[in-house]
Amino acid sequence: MIIDRLQISGFLSYKEKVDIDFSGFALACISGQNGAGKSSLLEAITWALFGEARRKDDAIIHMGTDTAEVLLEFDYESTRYRVQRSKTRDKSTQLEFQLRNAEGNWVPLTEATMRGTEELIRRTLHLDYETFTNASFFLQGKADQFAQQRPGDRKRILSGILGLDIWEDYREEAARRRKLLENDLALVISHLQEIETELQQEAERKERLARLEKEVSTQTELFEARKAYLEQQRQVAERILADQKQVEKQRAEINRLRAEDETMRSDLDLRTQERQTHLSLLQQEKEIRQEVDAWEQARKTLEEWDTLAQDFHQYDSQRQAPLQAIAVEESRLQAELNSLQQKQAEIFSIEQELPEIQRLVEDSSKAVEDCSAKLATRAQLEKEMRALLDEIARARAENTRLKMEMDEIVEHRTHLENISGANCPTCEKPLSDDERQRLVDEINARGKEKGDAHRENKRIIEQSEAQYREIETALLNLQRVDAELKLQQRIFDTKAQELRMKEAAFTDWQQKGAVRMLELEETLRSQSFALEARKQLAMMDAQLKKLGYDAAAHEQARRMELDGRASQDKKIQLEKARSALAPLEQNITSLQKNMENNQKRLSALLDELRQDEEKLEIETSNLPDLDQLERDYYAAQEQMNQANRDLGYTRNQVEVLEKQRELKVEKLEEKDQLNNQVTDLKTLERAFGKDGIPALLIEQALPEIERHANEILDRLSSGSMSISFETQRDFKDKKREERRETLDILIRDPAGERPYELFSGGEAFRVNFAIRLALSRVLAHRAGARLQTLVIDEGFGSQDADGRQRLVEAINLVSTEFEKILVITHLEELKDAFPARIEVTKTPAGSKVEVIAV
Repeated sequence: MIIDRLQISGFLSYKEKVDIDFSGFALACISGQNGAGKSSLLEAITWALFGEARRKDDAIIHMGTDTAEVLLEFDYESTRYRVQRSKTRDKSTQLEFQLRNAEGNWVPLTEATMRGTEELIRRTLHLDYETFTNASFFLQGKADQFAQQRPGDRKRILSGILGLDIWEDYREEAARRRKLLENDLALVISHLQEIETELQQEAERKERLARLEKEVSTQTELFEARKAYLEQQRQVAERILADQKQVEKQRAEINRLRAEDETMRSDLDLRTQERQTHLSLLQQEKEIRQEVDAWEQARKTLEEWDTLAQDFHQYDSQRQAPLQAIAVEESRLQAELNSLQQKQAEIFSIEQELPEIQRLVEDSSKAVEDCSAKLATRAQLEKEMRALLDEIARARAENTRLKMEMDEIVEHRTHLENISGANCPTCEKPLSDDERQRLVDEINARGKEKGDAHRENKRIIEQSEAQYREIETALLNLQRVDAELKLQQRIFDTKAQELRMKEAAFTDWQQKGAVRMLELEETLRSQSFALEARKQLAMMDAQLKKLGYDAAAHEQARRMELDGRASQDKKIQLEKARSALAPLEQNITSLQKNMENNQKRLSALLDELRQDEEKLEIETSNLPDLDQLERDYYAAQEQMNQANRDLGYTRNQVEVLEKQRELKVEKLEEKDQLNNQVTDLKTLERAFGKDGIPALLIEQALPEIERHANEILDRLSSGSMSISFETQRDFKDKKREERRETLDILIRDPAGERPYELFSGGEAFRVNFAIRLALSRVLAHRAGARLQTLVIDEGFGSQDADGRQRLVEAINLVSTEFEKILVITHLEELKDAFPARIEVTKTPAGSKVEVIAV
């Protein structure tokens, strides 16, 4: 993996977007003051790839933004990948994973879940976070991360670096296949038991087969007998059914004749009644003719009134034009008056509102002046905030230096307190107890002086941070004041404009609207409008009066004519009765004759029906219950079918026994094969386990790691130190002959060989650095997970000038084996020790980055 590009925004100390191009150099240092944000660059890389940083919650988001986002582009096995991880405050993390195709387009690889995407990234790199940081990233405060692990964990981490995790996958796959085969074996054994149980039932099945063959013969004979008897009785039932249909037909004919007789009887009554009506009407002929003459006279009178009414309506229609003109003018004047009255109500409302609007204008004007005065202090507060940030940065940087110096003092004092009868470590002269105590007192005095300075700086930091927060709160309050200023300015502009408009409207009403409203009220009250139309209307009313038309008399004549129209209808009915009387008499005679013939036919049919019903009753009483016969028939059929099914099933059970004997032989062979395969897979599980092939591969790899580590440690210690790894150790119980697996680190120096745990300070760091660098060299050449980027964020501050120079030489020694090496330092003398430098600075707007070629 080769880092190519890193883009950060809103992450830890980086508020604004920072974009770093790593493609222009192979070896560079990342420099800057303590707290500037150097280590945050490395945390951005591990957070993007693995979601790991000093914190995983919203604390990684810069206090001045709502979202932290990191974009990382890297090359792996000639393919460019891009990882983009972001976290918005109070929301879940988002993760995108892409690769660039041959056309230069980014193709998404993101899985459905973030966990799935992280797993895909780990599979792509063939690394997890622990292996990555142990082999490639020397993170601040974690130089001893590998060496301080328990021996078992060292072995596990080394296994990950060497890519031996695949053997655990092999072991799991072998175990999975073994379990599947064991399941198959259990099924085969269960099947064999079932076959054996079935073969033991052979005699019982053959005996049951003979018994069922006899039962099938008996049930078949019973079924055939019931079938023949049922068929015979069905034929008898069909004959009875035909007789029943004939009886029903006779009943239907009788009912039809009775209905026909009833119809003719009703028709005869109707014709007789109609004849009587005609005779009664002919007796009233004289009265009807008198009524007709009276109606003719009423009709003539109505015609005279109709002529007079036509002239009246002609004059009356001419009145509509002046009436319409009067109504239109009155409506127009009333509408104008209504509008002015509504306007009067609005003006009254405006008059009531004017004092309140005037008050709002004055209040908003005063609020604008107050807000402007408060905002005048913003520039001074921002200046004070920048000064506090500078003071905090100075105190923190000085405290970092003081902490390192105090640690050296403590180490020096501890060394002096522990030596006895030795020479002074500075002048090499014999050191007495008094002189040693004097040196310890001097060291304590220097330590107290630096401790006091450290505590004073801490007090300054706390005090400055408190003042910073107060100013920050004040600036936030000024933001609200600024918003209030804009709001009050808008209120002032709006209300002032409203006041001007309403005052103008009130003045205009007093001068024009009120005068016009009084004029309209007087005009409508006196009806002094549409005078020409009123004159025309008076002339037309005089002409109508001369005509002498009486609408009531006209209506009386109309009612008399209408009442007399019934006499004309009676006259018409009288003529119809005279012409219809003779045919009606003939129809009555015909109906009486037809009714007599119908009665004779009905009597004959009733006698025939009585005889047929007696015959049908005798036949029906002798017929058995056909439903019961059918149930017996189907029961016999089901018994016969069941007997045949039982016979077929039992015959099949007897025949299948021979096949089961053949299957038993096959299953026994399959059982032997599965047992052999399970045994082989158990052997593979043990071989793929941690004490099998992986242990052998670690044994083979350790000499190479040991050689690389000693090559580096030899340079760092001027040939005075070397290391070795021990993979087996005797148990504390001396009776046990075997040895337990371990991974101990032994260090040899002029004083002899000692375990790693007995070293501290600069010597321990040199050992840690050598081991970690050796692991990185191994991983850089590992097939399947080539990690060709090395990052060192540790160590230079714990070494003297000579030690620092040796560290630089060791880094240059391995630089040809890595595509990208990044070294983090805050020491000024090391900035120019590398061909390129990434300078990190802390500003009030967050950390900034600049790439500088040395």
